[in-house]
Amino acid sequence: MENNFLNFSRADIDKPIFRIIPIERLFKLFEKKINILVSPELWEDPFENFIMNSKVKFQSGISMGLGFRKNLYGQCWTQTRENDALWRIYSPEKKGVRLTTTSRKLLYSLKEYGNPEKYKNCFIGKVQYYNTKELLNLLKLQGANFIFDDSGVGHAQTLLFKRIAFKHENEVRLIYNSYNQFNHTKIGFEIDPYELIDDIVFDPRIEYKLFKSYKDKLVKIGFKKRIVRSNLYRIPELEIKL
Repeated sequence: MENNFLNFSRADIDKPIFRIIPIERLFKLFEKKINILVSPELWEDPFENFIMNSKVKFQSGISMGLGFRKNLYGQCWTQTRENDALWRIYSPEKKGVRLTTTSRKLLYSLKEYGNPEKYKNCFIGKVQYYNTKELLNLLKLQGANFIFDDSGVGHAQTLLFKRIAFKHENEVRLIYNSYNQFNHTKIGFEIDPYELIDDIVFDPRIEYKLFKSYKDKLVKIGFKKRIVRSNLYRIPELEIKL
């Protein structure tokens, strides 16, 4: 089922990917063991919704909306390990945590992926970035292929292109196609967070005492892997010998 890894080289599939979430959501993940994917309608880039509301016009003059997009759900990760912007955007209260996993483990965490009859539902892919002109041309030239592809790949690919202004996100998206099974803005999947998460890194701005308290709680609930506070802002000692 390697066709379910979209825009990846084989080597990238097992490289780390990252996601910053609020600490409260992390504890809820361990408590409920449910991973939430959301409708693209909730994503902030207005261009994503522009694509969702686009129409295809046939030579006969008949127009058709991209109704399948309402069946898609996604979750955004990044291949960027860490930078100042990510912490400030996704951890505004300075209490966020960065989770690490791999694209393979994340896709396999969707239990339906293991069902041969569900291979058209579950995908993970790297976002491709284009300027506005390139993106519009892509949609005009390839739109029909995306819509009428019956492998599920074409539908998933419609969530894997963005404008070049967002290239810094270096984004990876977990995608699920419900094929009209749901009619919600969010859906949840049972997962094993202890298996999925490879390490937990706290916001570099969090107070050490609070970090230690959270770390102790994570250890107490059974997380045995690496838990650290980011040293992004740590000032190295410099000794100048004269």
